[in-house]
Amino acid sequence: MTVLMDRSAVVLSNHIAFEVDGRPYLYQGLSGVITQLDGLASKIIHAMKANQAIERQALYSSLSDLASPSELAEAIDELIQSGVLYVTGENKGPLMRTPPVPVSSKLPLATLVFHLVNSCNLGCSYCYAGSGEYGAPQKLMSRETAEDAIDFLLRESRQLEEVSVILFGGEPFLNWPQLKHIVEYGEREAGRCGKRISFSLTTNGTLLNDERIAFIRDHQIGVSVSMDGDEATQDKWRPLKSGAGSYRLVSANVRKLVAEKTGRPVAARVTLTRDFPHVRETLQHLRGLGFHEVGFAPVTETDEEMMLARPEMMRLLEQFAELADEFVAAAANNGFLGFSNLTNLLADLHSGQTKAYGCGAGLGFMAVSPSGELYLCHRFNEDSTVRMGDIYKGINRDFQQKLLSELHVDNKTTCSRCALVHSCAGGCYYEARERQGDILAPNLHYCNWMLRWTTIGLKTYVRLMEQNPDYLDRMIGSGACSSNNT
Repeated sequence: MTVLMDRSAVVLSNHIAFEVDGRPYLYQGLSGVITQLDGLASKIIHAMKANQAIERQALYSSLSDLASPSELAEAIDELIQSGVLYVTGENKGPLMRTPPVPVSSKLPLATLVFHLVNSCNLGCSYCYAGSGEYGAPQKLMSRETAEDAIDFLLRESRQLEEVSVILFGGEPFLNWPQLKHIVEYGEREAGRCGKRISFSLTTNGTLLNDERIAFIRDHQIGVSVSMDGDEATQDKWRPLKSGAGSYRLVSANVRKLVAEKTGRPVAARVTLTRDFPHVRETLQHLRGLGFHEVGFAPVTETDEEMMLARPEMMRLLEQFAELADEFVAAAANNGFLGFSNLTNLLADLHSGQTKAYGCGAGLGFMAVSPSGELYLCHRFNEDSTVRMGDIYKGINRDFQQKLLSELHVDNKTTCSRCALVHSCAGGCYYEARERQGDILAPNLHYCNWMLRWTTIGLKTYVRLMEQNPDYLDRMIGSGACSSNNT
């Protein structure tokens, strides 16, 4: 029992309070723990909201009409032990600490994105990469560079037994000979090193054919197709360079791809512009083509005619909430809706994941340009301000350590009191630069939206665990969750 002898303050830590069917729950943002509150604990939290920090004795006095002193002490001690409350002047428990900045010289490289070509055959209006060229002359990755990059990944993966390669562009199939060679060479060399290597690729789907689909099947390559929805939407935003629509070509190729049963789920990645149709309609349409999962992301472009302002973002949130309800209804009967924004959020909540960085960029994840230079991630290809070294001289460890120290969430003071400090950790660095003008800034334009979306995810999580408690374990184990952040 807590002894009331000092004047230390009790503080309500980062959290989200929410209800499911009238029952109070609390998500402890620093630890990722979800707790159902009893009546007394819920009242204590409610009282603390008006006093983010309050002297311990004053807290007991303010709550004296709720329960006996011993009951209050026990309830408050339990909340302190769980990290919901903490006492100033005392060390926080391990679940409440921000993960430390790693020693970069020992960081293994786990994933490398190969920019096979700085070019694309589509003319997407919103392309962040400038039609796939990244502001640079057209470049093709050579066979020598491809082999050197594989060797570099296997060497820098150090003690890791598994590595992954993402085949990217521009449009990676514009450099089909090297795509094919990277997979074959990588499998051979990884086997020789006693490691396992997996491959995935992001494509616009226009250049798939029988030979390439068979290769994808034979080598178990994961595929994400950038496709925005029905014919009218796809042709408006993702036309061929000639101006002709791409929908009929892409949809036909996707049907062939999924019919081949490649062994790994085929995902769609949708970019949402200001006048986006209802996401349910897009999800149903793309699932009808055979996609296993569909993920949605607002356009990065800051042109007011394209970007989603607050009204559109709130409309998106409402539609996501509707899909969350449909997801639960399907899951109750062991069905799968294929809404990857939600499956990824649920997987993170289920694992209790906590992190100090917005993503793995610069940690175990980097991108390699056609000429062999290393960059923070695929979205920063050819950006000299975040050049991490090259595959010949290696990673610039001094720059890596400096950049990681600056990107650490503890340096984003506006994040310190946020419940998502260890799950969002400030968000995407590229989005931060585009919207805030600085990769070190948190994604302030998404803060309120992310809190609301996470709350929807938390309610969905609790309902799933009540209705079908084994569902998430099976979903995650089956590989149903995928990343659609490219």
